[in-house]
Amino acid sequence: MRIRMLSTAPVVVALLLAGCGGPGSGSGSAAEERPGPWPSGPSPTGPSPTGPAVTGAPSADATQAGAERRADGAQLLYRAGGGHSAQNPAFAPDGRSVLLTEFSEGYNKGPAALGILPLDGGAPRKVLEDPDKAAVNLPGTSWNAAADAFAFATDRESGHDEVWLMGPGGAPERVTSHTDDSGYSEPSFSPDGEWIVFQQSREPERAAVQDDTAGQGSLWKVRRSGGAPVLLVDGRGTGTDNRQPNWSPKGDRIVFQRRSAGREDWSLWTVNADGGGLRRVTEAPGEHTDPSWSPDGRFLVFSSNLGDLPKAQVFVVPADGGTPGAPPVRVTRDDTAYDGAPSWSPDGQWIAFESAPGGEANPAALWRIPVPREAVASRR
Repeated sequence: MRIRMLSTAPVVVALLLAGCGGPGSGSGSAAEERPGPWPSGPSPTGPSPTGPAVTGAPSADATQAGAERRADGAQLLYRAGGGHSAQNPAFAPDGRSVLLTEFSEGYNKGPAALGILPLDGGAPRKVLEDPDKAAVNLPGTSWNAAADAFAFATDRESGHDEVWLMGPGGAPERVTSHTDDSGYSEPSFSPDGEWIVFQQSREPERAAVQDDTAGQGSLWKVRRSGGAPVLLVDGRGTGTDNRQPNWSPKGDRIVFQRRSAGREDWSLWTVNADGGGLRRVTEAPGEHTDPSWSPDGRFLVFSSNLGDLPKAQVFVVPADGGTPGAPPVRVTRDDTAYDGAPSWSPDGQWIAFESAPGGEANPAALWRIPVPREAVASRR
């Protein structure tokens, strides 16, 4: 999920997933008759809120879990068909499934739906889709047990992104409401389920580095029940761009990626849950992005081109930065593919991630890889 910002402009191409023309979805259209890679119907944890169940099956070019392995030990979880891009895996609290975003027109392109992928080899089931809209989750702590819900961003009721939440078998509930031209996105839960942290950004998708206030994202938190957001990190006030916040398992810290105005390098930082105690984690040059926590809160997993890699890969680093000068541990090893948006499984054994062969110009698939022993055992 490399530096993805959802466009605030209306999307004109409809999301084409299997079942769009099924019962409960309104009158049919030419777009609705086109098949897509997802079956419709109830999710593994509850019925779909988008309408009654519709029978369906993955398209012929969709690939399910267990069908492929890479030389670095990664196992395929799900590859969509039809040019769709499967991204942003976030483990369910019980570790038995992952929440995902599926973009309909390629990597970070077009309308997007949320789905739940069971890790027992079944196909993903859509839980939210809106034609012409994008519903996007954040890898890491976007699915919370205490709240019995996951958080996501969508522009389904406005021309800009807002923070929403929903239970796997429930209906979407809006959390934030604002009127300026910024987008509220990349939300994740506090461990007690009472707060949601998110980023506020003003520039369009994939904007170039700029020295003005565009591209200077800020971090906020808001109660799950709504209300006035609380500013944690002021991007405009500090001349920095701050994105993709993920709450720690203990609830005391939030990790995020940051860059200074006019710079292309990203580094990992943490901040206290009250906005104090700002601290840098990674010092080496490079694009260090997509951070999230290990279940014990001692390590961070992230995506990086550390060491001038041709394409970003997944790495692990101690949450406090570790021994000065000691490099992060590389987890994935496929220089032909971009690997990013990693999430750690609740049992601590696996890291799920998105991977785009040849780079981010191509659709991504979801994979998982065992946590390498050297990533954690040597740093106890």
